[in-house]
Amino acid sequence: MRRLLQGTFLIAALTTGGYGQAFEVASIKILPAGERRADRGIEATPGNLTIRNMGLGAMVGWAYKISMVQVANPEKIMGGETYDLAAKAAGPAKSDELRIMLQALLAERFKMAAHRETKEMPAYTLLEAKGGHKLKESTVSDGVGVMPVQGPRMALRGVCATLDQLAMFLSTPLRMPVVDLTGLKGRYDFEFDITNFVRTEPTPGEPQQSPDPVAILQLALPQQLGLRLAARKMPIEMLVIDHIEKSPVEN
Repeated sequence: MRRLLQGTFLIAALTTGGYGQAFEVASIKILPAGERRADRGIEATPGNLTIRNMGLGAMVGWAYKISMVQVANPEKIMGGETYDLAAKAAGPAKSDELRIMLQALLAERFKMAAHRETKEMPAYTLLEAKGGHKLKESTVSDGVGVMPVQGPRMALRGVCATLDQLAMFLSTPLRMPVVDLTGLKGRYDFEFDITNFVRTEPTPGEPQQSPDPVAILQLALPQQLGLRLAARKMPIEMLVIDHIEKSPVEN
């Protein structure tokens, strides 16, 4: 069953708390194939957003705080060019305000328009495990949220992170939406490392098998964060890309 939310929206119409809807200065550069670098990522500091060597999918995902499993037509934003982006707000805007400013920038420079749909579909819910959570309340007022740890480890680090941000990252290996139903509304600092839960060497005489992300997360989440996953069918809000261009408008 599918229920369309009323109307469509243009990202440029969104507003933020106190600094306006748009960045004061923003530069976007397409990286030629020969200039693509190993360093890549998204860095948000008060009033500043830097994106290095990332595609449209990553930018849309960060702006809307969703994974690609919640984009109805991800082929429109996956693959293709990669970009460097440097943007500055008029004041020390926090990360959630920078996300909305990036939505407006995507509309302005990439002519992005989108709307929301709600679809009933299989998903996972994020819940507290028996004994309660093991999360540490953040002592800072803002941070990068949840980001992959650079290097050989398979880990996520949360800095002033909300659990809906963690749920977004968990949905990628599960290939299904993950919805935070813990009821925990705080911001937390944590590290979630599944490196030791992934068996890399096969048992002698047995065929090598691909790791089961569901089994790994069901083991690791309660032990490290005091959280668990539960499968259920539920309404999921999807983002539908109506239009987007790959070449941004001149800076």
